[in-house]
Amino acid sequence: MKTIKRGGFFIKKQHIHIRKLEALLRRIPHAQPQRPKIEEQLSIFKAGLRGEQALEYFYRYLPKNEVMFAFNIRILHMDYYFQIDTLLLTSKFLLLLEIKNYTGHLYFDDKFGQLVRTVGDKDDYFDDPLEQVKRQKYHLSLILNKKKSLNIPIEHLVVFSNKNSFIECSPTYKEAFQRVIKSHKLLSKYEEFKLKHKNTSVTIEPKKIIKLLNKLNEPYNPDIYNKFKISESDLITGVLCTSCEDKSVMNRKNANWKCIKCCATSKDAHIQALKDYALLISPIITNKRCKEFLHLSSSRQSQYLLQSLNLPLKGSNRLRTYHLDSLIT
Repeated sequence: MKTIKRGGFFIKKQHIHIRKLEALLRRIPHAQPQRPKIEEQLSIFKAGLRGEQALEYFYRYLPKNEVMFAFNIRILHMDYYFQIDTLLLTSKFLLLLEIKNYTGHLYFDDKFGQLVRTVGDKDDYFDDPLEQVKRQKYHLSLILNKKKSLNIPIEHLVVFSNKNSFIECSPTYKEAFQRVIKSHKLLSKYEEFKLKHKNTSVTIEPKKIIKLLNKLNEPYNPDIYNKFKISESDLITGVLCTSCEDKSVMNRKNANWKCIKCCATSKDAHIQALKDYALLISPIITNKRCKEFLHLSSSRQSQYLLQSLNLPLKGSNRLRTYHLDSLIT
């Protein structure tokens, strides 16, 4: 997974699970019994992603020469994975952000440790996200103390990025009043933490911590076949037409792809098909498997298409394999 530097930002983002679900929905029939569950799961993940993206607007107001970022960290610790949405790193403290994209009336109840969301006449109940982010803080603190032998100050916030949310807390829940914010309050909370840790004796090296977290990070990449009780044989193969809604297949003719139903044409529709193959089947493909998956009439066609993409390859002749990772990263 690549680290992209933008000014003072170190940005790491990977949502391979979302792309796998999108590819799966492209490749299974509309009548597939598991389709509603897949669509629901994708909707949940995309809502979370929109929440993260909405907060990016407010990151620009933080001092770029002071702050570095790490996103979507997932680490195995004490036999379980914990995941951090966003980690802000400075030379004096770290700041954990648990981002929620909920809408409606949100009520933090410290008596029962829950968040109650009301939309219209419907109530939904969630575990308290403050307890969630504190667990993340606990695991991260132990890891950094063990690896770096430093008791690094770590702050935490729950950030609601959806402007259509109204937040309330039970009168006794003092921590929620301090640690739950809307997106536009991020800068003022950052300044508050900066002042709090101004005189700390600890000197943090953000780049080294990011390097360590990169090494420990295991991005969420579920086995979707087991998860949804489907098999590879359920997939629709071939190059799918992007103009048809019923997953019509395109045929290769005269260096073009042509839909057998609507007659739409494309020169590069095979690229999406190979991306789907990489996401759902394997990041490595042979000439033979490419010919079969794309429904080509000859091995020469599949070889030409694979070579035209300048993919990394290994081996020669019939043992040659092409690596598709560059298409999905």
